[in-house]
Amino acid sequence: MNQTWAVILAAGRSTRMGAAKQLLELDGEYLLESVIRLVLSADFSRVIAVIGHEAEQIEQTIAIRDPRFQWVFNPAYRLGQSTSFRLGMQAAMESRASAVMMFLGDQPFIRRQSVGEVKRAGDELLFRQAEPFVLQPVFEQKPGHPVFFGNPEALLLDAVYGDQGAKPILASIKHRVFLPIDDPGIHVDLDTQEDVEKARQVWGRRE
Repeated sequence: MNQTWAVILAAGRSTRMGAAKQLLELDGEYLLESVIRLVLSADFSRVIAVIGHEAEQIEQTIAIRDPRFQWVFNPAYRLGQSTSFRLGMQAAMESRASAVMMFLGDQPFIRRQSVGEVKRAGDELLFRQAEPFVLQPVFEQKPGHPVFFGNPEALLLDAVYGDQGAKPILASIKHRVFLPIDDPGIHVDLDTQEDVEKARQVWGRRE
């Protein structure tokens, strides 16, 4: 039976924000809490959030009681997002997950419908594709998140380093699929206070 995990990368130091953006209040919820609840709205086998900066405060502040969810601490978070990517991937692969859908902890405006569309398309492809593949949503010809990694056991995680995220792995995977999505939220991340203020003006409650 296929198992699709979700991994949320949320260990960063928020240097451009000036404060821990994971605990930024947005529309009545903490930013990271909003992303976690978005991800839990889909039928993932397991959901993990990789945290590092202010990890203890985040765990104490955000209460998630879904049995599928767990926190994972990344002690090397200062070395860049790649360390969280590898940690999340390794946890899923050690549990023999069939696929991993990778989210960013500062993207709360992705629609629930979009999460479901990407997951369904990836899960369907798992039945036809035995080799590693990646499926990525696209809005207005620009790829975004979340990214679905199918059959990840053969991925060369050591190729990922620093703060570049999954770019080297994306470039190395031969089977890459782009899924058109009517959702500009797949491109919206919150890095600065200006991003937050703009988001509050432009975006309403997530659908």
